[in-house]
Amino acid sequence: MAYRIRVATMEQLQEIAARAQAGTGEILARAGTASLQAAPGGLGTIVGRGGSGGRLGSTGGLTLIKHAASFTIPEFTTRTSATRQGYAVQHYAEVCRTTSVDAVHECYYPGPGDHARPGMTQRIDGTVYTHYWRVSAEMSELIRRGEEEHLADAQRAYDLTYGLVADTINSMVGRRFGPARTPRDAERLAEAELERRLPRELGANSRDWIAALDRLLDQTLERDRSGWHSVDTNPPQTEGQKIVHVVSTTGTTRIGQVTSSQVVRY
Repeated sequence: MAYRIRVATMEQLQEIAARAQAGTGEILARAGTASLQAAPGGLGTIVGRGGSGGRLGSTGGLTLIKHAASFTIPEFTTRTSATRQGYAVQHYAEVCRTTSVDAVHECYYPGPGDHARPGMTQRIDGTVYTHYWRVSAEMSELIRRGEEEHLADAQRAYDLTYGLVADTINSMVGRRFGPARTPRDAERLAEAELERRLPRELGANSRDWIAALDRLLDQTLERDRSGWHSVDTNPPQTEGQKIVHVVSTTGTTRIGQVTSSQVVRY
C-alpha cells in the first residue's frame, strides 16, 4: 500500500508527540516495555529483526507479539465429594483455584541520532558516501509510543481472554455445585455455571479460549495495515560524506489517537 509522505517540520513533530502524550497518558503494559536501540546501529538491527531486508519498514519500530501458546492458559478443574442419606448418595463438585501468566513481548524502537543503513554505501566521483536514517528525539518518542500501543493491545487481548477466564474460575472457588446423581453430573453443573458467567465468545472450552486469544492478538496488526503507525523518509540530503534520510510521519499516522479498546474487541 502506498502512503502519501508528509514532510514534517521539527515543530510539527513536537506537536504530534505532545498530542500523543496528552491523549493517552502513560501506557501500563505488563506485556512488556519498549527497548531503545541506539544509533548508529539501532534502526538497522530493528529492520533486520523485522525481516525488512535493510529497508526502513512501515513503522520504524518493531513489536513481536507472541501466539497464545506462549501464555499460561488457565485450567478449569474440580474436586468431587459425596454425602450419604440412607441409600441415597448426593454428589458435589468444588472448583479448584487456577493461575494464568501473561507473556512478555519483544519491543524495539530507535533512539535519536543518525542510524547507518546496512550495506548502503555509494561511490560518487571517487568519494564513498554512507546512507543514514536520521531520527529526531521527537520522532524516536513517537515511534516508542506507537510500539507501546501494540503492547497495550496485547495486554487487553490477554485481559479479555485468559485473564478474564482465570478471574472467573477463581470467583467460583468455595462454592459447592450439586447435589447431583453422579460425580460427572456435579462437574457438569460447575461447567455450566462457568459458561454462564463467561462471555459467549469464550465459552467454557479451553480450545475456544486459545483461539479467542490468538484472534484478539492479531487485531493489533490493524494499526500497521491502516497506516496509523506509518513512517517514511523525507528526500535525502547530503552532509559531508553522509547521505541522510530524515524519518518523518505520513498522512495516515495516528499514534496516540486510537485506543486499545477501539482495536481489540470480541
